[in-house]
Amino acid sequence: MIIPEKVREFMEQDRLAYISTVSPDGVPNVAPKGSLVLLDDEHLVFADLYAGKTRSNLEKNPTIAVAIVNPAAYQGYQFKGTAELVDRGPAYDEVVARVEGGKMDLPRAKYAVKIRVDKIYDLSMGRNSGKEVGEGS
Repeated sequence: MIIPEKVREFMEQDRLAYISTVSPDGVPNVAPKGSLVLLDDEHLVFADLYAGKTRSNLEKNPTIAVAIVNPAAYQGYQFKGTAELVDRGPAYDEVVARVEGGKMDLPRAKYAVKIRVDKIYDLSMGRNSGKEVGEGS
């Protein structure tokens, strides 16, 4: 899916993303990620610094959901897609640069999670809340 312009503009704001994965036995895991960025028109990418539950879950089940919200504006989006773990190349380089250029002293990313976006849902307050966002909208 091509990520619509209004969603790409929202992604440029300073915000925190919440990543959701699930273990093979159905236990959900949610983790905040400050490094999530647009990689291109169809992909998101974030750094995983600690290679814990998120990595373990994605190795067994690459299905992923991401929620990004701006609580002050009551705006947000949920992305659903398929994750790929990468430890080299443009996606990895993008998130390593973001983490290293940040304000906090963080460890180097062990790997990056590249997400192919399949669906986007509006999480904003109002009549479109929960509705799927169409391509090009």
